[in-house]
Amino acid sequence: MAPTTLARIGAQSVARAPASLAHAGFGDHGPHVVLLHGIPGSRASFERVATALGQHCRVLVPDLLGFGDSPDAPAGAHAQLHAETVSRWLQDCGVERLHLVGFDFGGPTAILLAARLRGRVQSLTLAATNLFPDTPVPLPLRVAKVPGLGALCFRLALGRLGLLAMWRAAVADRAAFPLSRYRAMLRDNCVRSTRRIFYASMRDLPGLYGEIARTAQTLQLPAAVLWGDRDPFFPLAVGERTARTLGAPLHVLTGCGHFVPEERPAEMARVIAALVERAAPG
Repeated sequence: MAPTTLARIGAQSVARAPASLAHAGFGDHGPHVVLLHGIPGSRASFERVATALGQHCRVLVPDLLGFGDSPDAPAGAHAQLHAETVSRWLQDCGVERLHLVGFDFGGPTAILLAARLRGRVQSLTLAATNLFPDTPVPLPLRVAKVPGLGALCFRLALGRLGLLAMWRAAVADRAAFPLSRYRAMLRDNCVRSTRRIFYASMRDLPGLYGEIARTAQTLQLPAAVLWGDRDPFFPLAVGERTARTLGAPLHVLTGCGHFVPEERPAEMARVIAALVERAAPG
């Protein structure tokens, strides 16, 4: 295991492994649970979920490349490279067996990571994510394919102001996930990385997500899927399709928008904990 530098932040331990990922750890006993955040986001997105799980599990929450305190991602980085990076980071951390959780962009990353670690991942929980190359793209977002104009439009639409507007559109339970908490995530690297990933996805959804969909169909893992019934980005039909693909139950969260870990942390922690217990060997 590579040496790490530890710092204390409240009840968390924050570790920075050389040439690896910044991450927070919760709990000191039980099975390992790894939580992968979405975009925009950081390890802070899962703080309340991880705190609850940390009572019975050893929870690790990395900042993906380009987010939080992790190094920037190389140009063109998408789910495959993020999965490779998390895989190397887990090796650095000495984690052999784990339960994997992915929210939003953390979902496709988790699918590809589970395939890389086949036999080591004991369960998979996904929330408010997309795994499919044929998910409908709203007409305004199709501008991404227009050379020059697409990049300019996405730079304007997914700048800091655009991402602040996203909160208003995407969050149904604003008491649970207030604007002040969301705003704190929008560091410069988060804004930049969110725009790059989203732009790349809209330019080539079939090319980037074809492998993800095919891989998801091959996974044979205990799984669970969580979805807000007021998610404006991915309607329940996408959640139902995700659950069918994984052979998993779908947990519909009433009055919840897109940001499941922030809007329904207690419910999410309960679903993960129950799946971890059910998937435990023996």
